[in-house]
This record gives sequence, structure tokens and C-alpha cells, in this order.
Amino acid sequence: MDKTIHYYRLPLSCTKELISYVITENYLHHGVKKEAAELESETAALCAEEAQYTDSYIFAAMAGNRLCGSIRICKKLPGQVLPLEKMYGLDISALVPGGASVYHIGRFAVSKGADGSGIRVFKTLMALALHVADKDPAATVFAECDRKLLRTVRHLGIKAEPIGKPVFYLGSETVPVQMPRGSYQKFLEANTALLHEEVLRLCVLPESPVPR
Repeated sequence: MDKTIHYYRLPLSCTKELISYVITENYLHHGVKKEAAELESETAALCAEEAQYTDSYIFAAMAGNRLCGSIRICKKLPGQVLPLEKMYGLDISALVPGGASVYHIGRFAVSKGADGSGIRVFKTLMALALHVADKDPAATVFAECDRKLLRTVRHLGIKAEPIGKPVFYLGSETVPVQMPRGSYQKFLEANTALLHEEVLRLCVLPESPVPR
């Protein structure tokens, strides 16, 4: 384990830093170059989108005082529209049983070389997010994944089910997926020790910007 990496829950005031990090990392991973003005426009649009998700948990992996990984999970509240509902024209209410709680995972990124392969950071962030949903027995989780991420998610034992055709987003083809509660409990059980270790020392960063 890389002892220099620690995990935190970020306050919502760090949303802009989170969005900027996610956009930058996605384009770096996919070798896409963007002009500064275009990046600023995309950041502003995603910040405005993210502002509606008030029942939200943002988790960050940090090496020193710099972000090296992030993930956000939110519970959908009445009147809110999830990114995949807009991007793919999906009616989420038709995909879940009556009375089910809908959660959405997004803003997921891991810096290359964060902990060698990056797999421990990946697993820890995913476990922290899914742990939030797992506390709700009526939860179904939705997300958007590029094809490489979807393969990794499935390799870890999370049975993510595609629910639509891919669209091009943040530098790659991205597919919407659904993860019923039973589909990720095996993953959480397999990573109980890892999750327990990080949850015990997880803390909320103060209301201040996060350097990267």
C-alpha cells in the first residue's frame, strides 16, 4: 500500500476543483487536447449540473495535498434529472421497481500512477461510494462508464448491466449502466477489510479549495 495516499470526503464547496480534475484526467487518459476556453465552458456546465445534487457524497484520494482520484455518489431527489437521463434519453423510473431509491455514481477519475497500477485507489473509491448505497436496502445504482472502465468494474465482481447505447463523452465512448444492490454486494464483501480501514479514518476536509 502507498502510505502517502489518504482518502477524504470533500465538502460540496470543492465541486469546481472536483469537476476540473475529472475533466483534465479524462482527456489525459484518452489523449484529447482542448483549448482553455473550451475546458472552462465544460467545467462551468458540469458545475451547474452538479449543483442540483444536494444529497451527495464526494470522496477523494489525495497524495500530499494533491488529488489523485475522485468519485461522487448522490441520491436522486424528486425533480432532479440525472446526467444519463439527459445524455441517453432514459426514463429511470421505468427501470426500477416502485419505491426503489435511485443513486448515481459519477465524477470518477484516477490519476495514472496514483499507486502504481492505480487499482487500489480504484477499488477504494468504488467501495466508499457503493458503501453509501448499500446502507439503503432499496437502492439501485446508475452510472456512465467507458468501455475500459466497464471491463474493470466487471473484473472486480460488480455486475454492471448496460441499459443503453454508447455516446461520445469526455473523450471516449460511454455507456449507461445499472447496478442493482445485489450486483455489487459481492464486491463490497470481498473488500470489507479495505473499506473498514478507510472508513475508520475518513474525514471531511474543511470548507476550502483543494489544490491539485
